[in-house]
Amino acid sequence: MSTYYYRERSAFSFAPRNRITYAVQRLILANVLVFAVQLLVSIPLGSAGVLGGAAGRWLSFQGDWVLRGAIWQPFTYMFLHADLSHLFWNMLGLYFFGPDVERVLSTRHFFRFYLLCGALGVFASLLPALAGLPSGPVVGASGATLGVLVACAVAYPEKETFYLPFPFPLNIRVLVLIFIVMSLVQSGSGVSASTHLGGIAVGFVYMKFAPRIRDWLETWQKKRPQPKDHLDALGEAVDNIFKFEDEKRRRK
Repeated sequence: MSTYYYRERSAFSFAPRNRITYAVQRLILANVLVFAVQLLVSIPLGSAGVLGGAAGRWLSFQGDWVLRGAIWQPFTYMFLHADLSHLFWNMLGLYFFGPDVERVLSTRHFFRFYLLCGALGVFASLLPALAGLPSGPVVGASGATLGVLVACAVAYPEKETFYLPFPFPLNIRVLVLIFIVMSLVQSGSGVSASTHLGGIAVGFVYMKFAPRIRDWLETWQKKRPQPKDHLDALGEAVDNIFKFEDEKRRRK
């Protein structure tokens, strides 16, 4: 049902397929501008490419800080990047797969979807800490962009794309599996595999169940008795007066 829904929505898109969409463009610009600010203020980098210094501690995602009330960190961490390569690959994925998803969801919903994938996906990084494994600060848009990749795979399951070093096009669902395996293999090497997998899970759940929830809400709204406005109430009162007068004449 959800696959048909997304195909149906995308068929009514008037945006040219080869143009970058509004939300994707703004998100890429925001990430680039934040990285430029990082360079200008010379935020130091710690071990494994994680942002250090006071700014890094305040803006990156740190599980113990979030549990103590740093509720802004699930949103700010995704706009920070450890280096230019980190920024480039995340924005490249957003550029290639984001426009198709935005055309399906609409610009406003795409902003919400992107932020949800990043903000909810990073909470998976708390699991290693709860299991007693070492975990450090998390930065980067990988959770959000991988959520976008999964959303594109749900909306366009037969889409094919190139991915180096493969010299042939890959089905987008195969590409998702490759990223899942890569995240697991890179776990513990400065890459937050749990955040990657969390973003993938949030993207998949959102795309699969959001249409059903919306359909249920629309059905529920239709079944609810709609309150009458003042004009309807006034018209009903006038009709009752005329009915009463007609009844009086018939009795005479």
